[in-house]
Amino acid sequence: MNSRLRAGKSSELIVCGELIRHGLDVYVPAVDDQAIDLVIRAEDENGVRYYDLQVKSVKGYARIIGVKSPIGQSGRYILIIHYKHQTKNDEFFYLTDEQIIAHHIKNSEWGDLIFKKAERKK
Repeated sequence: MNSRLRAGKSSELIVCGELIRHGLDVYVPAVDDQAIDLVIRAEDENGVRYYDLQVKSVKGYARIIGVKSPIGQSGRYILIIHYKHQTKNDEFFYLTDEQIIAHHIKNSEWGDLIFKKAERKK
């Protein structure tokens, strides 16, 4: 397994563990051909809802590459960004489909997203 795939898979498993630790039901798809790394199940008074999660492992604070467009996901698509650090605690951010669209670079060939410090503070 190449190091990029290994880093991505380790972030998926770290995020999965954190979500379980916080009481969520998490499912791992057998195949990752839809840019869906995890699925969470949430119950409320209206019933059960499932959310598709894409996890991105990031080392720097510039562009995030390969983010699936959330258009057509009907509010059930979440991007989780896992910033891996060597000298401080890792950071986790999540973006809803509307927030992804707001930061998505138009006409980007690779699904680039800009999520710099100012955006992270919001």
